[in-house]
Amino acid sequence: MKYLLRIITSAALLSALACCTKAPVITEYWGGVEEKEMPADDEPVAPSVPESNPDAVAYADLHDPLHNAGQFFIPEDNLQPEVFWYMKYSDYANKEIPNSDGSPDTGLQNFLLMQSIAGLVNRACAQGKTKVGVWIEVGGTGYDMERADFGQQISSRQTAVELATKTYGKIDGYDVTVRDLFDGYVLTDLMNNPESGIAAAVASHVYNSIIVDVRDEAFFIRNGYTKKCDCTKMTTAQAWAQFKDKCNNEALVMMPVTTGEMREYVIQKGLFLFNLNKRYGSTSGGQNFALLEEILEWLKPHSQIIGWEQGVGEDRFVEPVSRHGHMMLASDWTYNMGAMSRHYSDRQSTILVKSINPRTIDYDKKANYLGFFLTDGDNYQWIITDAFVSDYYSLLSAKNVNMAFEMGCQSLTQIAPTRLNYLIERQPSAECTIMETFGGGYYYIDEFCTKGLSAADRAAGIKLVAERTAAHMRQHGIKILHVMAGDFSSANAQQMLQAFVDANDQLEGITAVKRNPYDGDHGKIYWFTNKKGYDIPCVTASYKMWTGFNTPESIARTIQKENQTNQSFNTVAVHAWSTWNGLRASDAVQQCVENLPENFVCVSMQELIWRLRYQERKEQTLEYLKSIK
Repeated sequence: MKYLLRIITSAALLSALACCTKAPVITEYWGGVEEKEMPADDEPVAPSVPESNPDAVAYADLHDPLHNAGQFFIPEDNLQPEVFWYMKYSDYANKEIPNSDGSPDTGLQNFLLMQSIAGLVNRACAQGKTKVGVWIEVGGTGYDMERADFGQQISSRQTAVELATKTYGKIDGYDVTVRDLFDGYVLTDLMNNPESGIAAAVASHVYNSIIVDVRDEAFFIRNGYTKKCDCTKMTTAQAWAQFKDKCNNEALVMMPVTTGEMREYVIQKGLFLFNLNKRYGSTSGGQNFALLEEILEWLKPHSQIIGWEQGVGEDRFVEPVSRHGHMMLASDWTYNMGAMSRHYSDRQSTILVKSINPRTIDYDKKANYLGFFLTDGDNYQWIITDAFVSDYYSLLSAKNVNMAFEMGCQSLTQIAPTRLNYLIERQPSAECTIMETFGGGYYYIDEFCTKGLSAADRAAGIKLVAERTAAHMRQHGIKILHVMAGDFSSANAQQMLQAFVDANDQLEGITAVKRNPYDGDHGKIYWFTNKKGYDIPCVTASYKMWTGFNTPESIARTIQKENQTNQSFNTVAVHAWSTWNGLRASDAVQQCVENLPENFVCVSMQELIWRLRYQERKEQTLEYLKSIK
């Protein structure tokens, strides 16, 4: 593990650990130990909990069977190669840098060639034209597990230039030459027109042609290629005008110019590629705002915008995306998404997150309860990586403080289903609540479906999204939803929160952060009644831990000062990218807890929700507890 984990003996932490309602069983765990829950039948029933009704349902059985209930909406194909090329980098260090005097195996020019080869070959494989696939070189366990059943890897790793120019014949009985799958090349001029790379990615799938830059054109002509489309002077707007009728409108990829990631996905799925800034990381070269509005209106309702933009505040693109009824998916540096997401609906597994049975909670115990949760679980490229597990998810301190994790499971199960299974299997404990994040993507619920065609029947749009989210959550046993808005008191936010509650009678609570600042609503609670008559709370963040705003010690002082009663309920957003003297995430939270008196107790987010429901809706809660066992 990256950090040396400390053994904490303070009175505050011992009190926090004592609040656990389940006796631990110690087993080996990532080089440390794991406290596994006892079997459900042996869980103690807290003294404050009434006896179950004769017809009570086992709490562990409150989930739906795995099936397609409309929760899948990201483009899908039948890609499944029997063998595949592992395409290696020849110039990884300069993959985002166009250069005018390099060879065909250098710079961004080579990276776009790699992406186009992977996209075109994998598309041909999905269409039944070949049994060969391509996987772009990338490290990490998250990618390795998605590659494991991609087919048989051809022993000889090849570069993009080699795959584009060589004839291999048969290996292990398969014709593994891929150059014959391409009709020609589309031409870029990356040095003089960065948007030519955007246009060429779209032209690549339209003309079934690899991407070649003017720097390397003579080389590929000598190797038998002919030009199919000249994109050298083409802007993104011109590419839209020329190719929009030939693009799949089930999704959109948004990426900065002079980058290469996600192009293989654009090509394999036949999508349009959009850049907001005309220069990388800068607004100085102009922006494509008017074009964005047109494209968002063209997309199939409630689609995903995959990628991100640099050099501009996220609100500049997440706002219009939300208003048109779509959802962002932060995955701009993701590799092999087309390959990872192959026939994902057939690769789902019956796997449930760990939850606590609310009957095991001692509701009569009074304390100042705290629920800490890690932010940015909607960042899909991050939770696919080893760093998410080693530096956050598997820290022993996560269990010590009952850390909750935002996680965009609904999207992850469509783009990397094997990875989601891995993360659920390794959930640190039932007290480390996994919260479904944002419901299918990244968007602001108060802005959602408020512009264009989506606004004409907003109720139907938010109902669809809520039902998709509910289906996914119920099939994986996820009990808590996490959302974001600029104004939770607005009629639009209230309408969408009610839609989430209406769609899912297994939803136990909602946690929420304000767009800016995350703790801007200071712990305000909104209540919504589900179809069974139970009131479900939406709990906004009371505090945030964020470098530059506070430290573990100062936030502890603030929490103690503002909670002088014998019982309180507060959630704390822990910024994923912040560090304090080398401590991050739950390690920093553990330091915060050490600075709190023993009457401040960390509980799981799920337990905090149930304690709040018991405090504010006691009769309802007792009625519900009787209905389960």
